[in-house]
Amino acid sequence: MNVIEILEKVGAILKDDHFIGTSGLHLDTYLNKDALYPHTEETSEVCKMFAEKYKDQNIDTVVAPALGGIILSQWTAFHLSKMCEREVAGVYTEKTADGGQVFTRGYDSYINGKNILVLEDNVLTGGSVKKVVDAVKNAGGNIVGVCAMVNRNKEVTSDSIGAPFDALAHFYLPSYKVDDCPMCKSGIPVNMKVGHGKKLLNK
Repeated sequence: MNVIEILEKVGAILKDDHFIGTSGLHLDTYLNKDALYPHTEETSEVCKMFAEKYKDQNIDTVVAPALGGIILSQWTAFHLSKMCEREVAGVYTEKTADGGQVFTRGYDSYINGKNILVLEDNVLTGGSVKKVVDAVKNAGGNIVGVCAMVNRNKEVTSDSIGAPFDALAHFYLPSYKVDDCPMCKSGIPVNMKVGHGKKLLNK
């Protein structure tokens, strides 16, 4: 079973509606990664795919952004530790007041001088994961790879991320700025339960 099939199985791919992503772009299909995480077997299987992909890259630490990324970094580090027969650490970055990402709780000690794998769940613009990449570089880490569970944008590349980038699955679907959004023009209401519509529209 591939990543897309797993996400469909747990009801994480929602179609034919009006969603707003983290970046503020409007979408008619939404990847609700939060629907995956309650299912530990499926989450473990996805993270095992990450681990298989990078098991020969001498990874010391797996990093992902809080909150959902904590689960990805922990499970992937667990599988890498078993495959490599040594401890691979799993840590996370946290948001700063200005919207950046930073290591707290002393986790930078697992980054400086180490080989780092950066994970992200759903890449649409690449802006969020780029902030994690910058945090790793600022903490002195050597980024071996950046890998998304799903990349939704052909324009997100190693060059735009600033580190070697790949994904477990590519799921290219259109996204729209509000002025160009066909759902807005058709009067389809924004989904307030899933996605970032409620948070962004209430600002």
